[in-house]
Amino acid sequence: MNALNKSTNNLFNTPQYKKLTTSLVLTYGFFMLVYFLRGKLYELNNQFITLFSGSISNLIPSFIFTLFATFYLAPAVTKSTLAINNIKFLWFINITNIGLFSLIEYMHVVKKVGVWDNNDIIASFIGATVATIIYFKIRKRFT
Repeated sequence: MNALNKSTNNLFNTPQYKKLTTSLVLTYGFFMLVYFLRGKLYELNNQFITLFSGSISNLIPSFIFTLFATFYLAPAVTKSTLAINNIKFLWFINITNIGLFSLIEYMHVVKKVGVWDNNDIIASFIGATVATIIYFKIRKRFT
């Protein structure tokens, strides 16, 4: 029985999904570690580390958002694994991703809790781009 005939509940229990889930959880764990240690990383006064730790709050969530929405949300909503190979879903997810993170930056300015940071938007693009590259490398395993 191929994955196209499986229900999405059974699909999420396959070895491919278990590996992807583990990878996403480990990536998120790394994100949380760096996020919580940001203050200490800033004290190192290294420009690269400061840039990385300052923009990781957009980089990793943008990366995870694209992969999660493509491999978990789209098949669950459509009740079909065909959504994984539908490039229109991927483009919609990436546009939503960048729009959401741009809106967050805009809200920082409007609510006066921060300033517009182009590095955060660039980090969101990088996260979505890397996730898209990974998507094209692994998508055949899921359908």
